[in-house]
Amino acid sequence: MPSFSPQALQQSLRSLGAPEASAYCVAFSGGLDSTVLLHALVHGGAGARSWRVRAVHVDHQMHDDSADWAAHCARVAAQLGIDLLQQRVRVSPGREGWEAAARRARYIAFREILEPGEILLTAHHADDQLETMLLALVRGAGAPGLSGVLADQPFGAGRMMRPLLDWTRASLLAWAQQQHLVWLEDPSNANVDLDRNYLRERVTPLLRERWPAAARGAARSARHLAQAREVMERQGRADHAMVACGDCLDVAKLITLDPARRRNLLRLWIRMRGAHAPSSRRLAQIEESLLTARQDRTPCVQWDDVEVRRYRGKLYLEAQQPSIEAADIVWRTQEPVDLPAQLGRLRLESCAAGGLSRSRLATTLVVRFRLGGEKLQPAGQAHHRSLKKLLQSHGVPPWRRSRLPLIYSQGRLAAVGDLWVAQEFAAAPGEEAVRVVWEGSESVRTARS
Repeated sequence: MPSFSPQALQQSLRSLGAPEASAYCVAFSGGLDSTVLLHALVHGGAGARSWRVRAVHVDHQMHDDSADWAAHCARVAAQLGIDLLQQRVRVSPGREGWEAAARRARYIAFREILEPGEILLTAHHADDQLETMLLALVRGAGAPGLSGVLADQPFGAGRMMRPLLDWTRASLLAWAQQQHLVWLEDPSNANVDLDRNYLRERVTPLLRERWPAAARGAARSARHLAQAREVMERQGRADHAMVACGDCLDVAKLITLDPARRRNLLRLWIRMRGAHAPSSRRLAQIEESLLTARQDRTPCVQWDDVEVRRYRGKLYLEAQQPSIEAADIVWRTQEPVDLPAQLGRLRLESCAAGGLSRSRLATTLVVRFRLGGEKLQPAGQAHHRSLKKLLQSHGVPPWRRSRLPLIYSQGRLAAVGDLWVAQEFAAAPGEEAVRVVWEGSESVRTARS
């Protein structure tokens, strides 16, 4: 492996497909790795003249010295003559722990600030890759996890590249010392209660003592596994095109796949829906409980804050929803009304036809949720029907039905969310009409296809 230099960095960026006239945004913590990356990028020789470079520093507000670190990064950026964007985030660990929560908050900030076509550069190196792969190994990850951090991937409005993966920290340190660079040392890096720090301080030194090229070997393995991951991704997307029904999966088609392809598709679909892939045990529960359930059952498998359910031959993945209190909600229709339990809000807007009669609708309405036994005569239909039968015929899954807002005018059911209008409140031709707009209702709407 060649020693590190700005020219070698240019070659690495070219090999990753970065165009000559690129706009780069460097994730700059002020530590050794990102300091080397930023200086080498700015002083990259002739090629650097066609680059636009800026940096972003994320203050997690988790350390007493974080303001001083931000000030240091501002001084470095000023010395290099580049813009620095400083982002402050709040970290809430929840079940994932401080380390993972800080990373998640950091990358949310990066995604928000990245401009169209811009390339986010992070300073992950070969030793980071080794640590990531070891963590994935002891946690029982599959090929996607064992492939470590990717050198290049789509990100936000642009891309994210990690051009230092071919160099060890020792190589970066040697160049930094040669250039007399100044960087920050985060004291929390010595806290071996954190998994990655434990590997860095206790485990990888022993590996390098026995196998000096361990990090370089891990980098090669990561590239091989990344290729395998790409093949799995392509196969999964081809299977998804065959099995998907909108946001759902068709169970009858899913079970025709062999087990390995089926599990690969399930993991991909779950990631595509914005959730973390489940453990092997949870994945087995999905296969055993949901794919083999009788048609009249609606089983559920939960993990983290999401759940997978089956209804009418389809798999649904949704966020777990908080319970709804039974209290009435008064809606003064001149203004929107907020619904409880993250259900969004309702408002009225004028419409040409098919809505509610403005004159027959009270100016103050009441919003309730299902208690059972409700009946409705939908506009244009001759008879009243039970709301339960209407929801069944419309394909609304059972777990969503209790979350539909029922809109009452002077004690009579006038509308069911934005699905139906009662005949007695329907606007006649030429009459001023309004319709119910339900904002933020995506998790409750039917997913018929």
